[in-house]
Amino acid sequence: MTVQAPEAPLRELTNEEVAAYREDGAIRASGLFSEEWVARITEAVDYVLANPSVLAQATADFSEGKANGDAFMWKTHEAFRDFVFRSPASRVAQRLFGSQTVTAFYDQVFTKPRGTAKPTPFHEDATSFPIDGDQVCAMWIALDHCGPETAALTVVRGSHRWERDRAPVTSSLMHRAMQAGRTTPESGTTTRSETTPESGAGARSETRRDVLTWDERDLLAWDLAPGDAVIFHPAALHGSTGTAPAHGRRAFVSRWLGDGVTFQPKKGVMPILWDPGLEPGQPMGGPLFPRVLPTVDFGAGKGADQWEAQQPDPERLGHFLRRIGRG
Repeated sequence: MTVQAPEAPLRELTNEEVAAYREDGAIRASGLFSEEWVARITEAVDYVLANPSVLAQATADFSEGKANGDAFMWKTHEAFRDFVFRSPASRVAQRLFGSQTVTAFYDQVFTKPRGTAKPTPFHEDATSFPIDGDQVCAMWIALDHCGPETAALTVVRGSHRWERDRAPVTSSLMHRAMQAGRTTPESGTTTRSETTPESGAGARSETRRDVLTWDERDLLAWDLAPGDAVIFHPAALHGSTGTAPAHGRRAFVSRWLGDGVTFQPKKGVMPILWDPGLEPGQPMGGPLFPRVLPTVDFGAGKGADQWEAQQPDPERLGHFLRRIGRG
């Protein structure tokens, strides 16, 4: 394939939007992506939902038996690959960070079928990630009309700057299973082994502490049209309601890294099913987390013209499945 330079967004983020992201931890940004990009990603999302990957099938039991999401689709699907290397997303991230480099972290699909009563509890993602560094963002792109009462993403203002012991750990049952080394779902509480630099690996487990109340004025929530993005810091608390009886909600999430982010595989519980080509402490990059700006680099001098669809490494996949009790 011939890889073109990433497109410019339809508009630049304003200075006010960049400042609001840094202060509040989240912004709503509309008018960044063309209708063509929104249509292509929507079609690709529908395809992966209809043809779930091994990862999606393995984790379906944690979503009431339904394959309602997937991750690292850019490794296996051309449309998501093109979004990484050709869409305006990397340039939006560069403007947001004010960075020289922009590296693709990973992509993900989240869907809620119509009439889904169960909300997504407020949680943060940062403690799940195998990285160090603050230049990290997620672009949660709505593919359906949604709002605060119909499963659009809601973020707690400023929570990305809280002390970590005030924020709940990820709400993902799969991640809880990986942290605890068991697969029994628990209601309300879970235990996890702390592996932060402050506590050290192997420290005693702690009970999950949820933040139950906050001022309603601290909730950032918007009505979203297809193509609108909520760009948020992964350390910010976020969640969503269920869906309306007549309408489901599909969202595509593209995550990006800026300068100074390093690989710390013992820090998080995110499954790494492909060889990242990185050693602990190295700057993010390589075949799993490719640099996109200022120039594309897959590591070892390889460019994106050498991309080809690649299924997860069987050994890594088998290890992951055993960890979550699906092997």
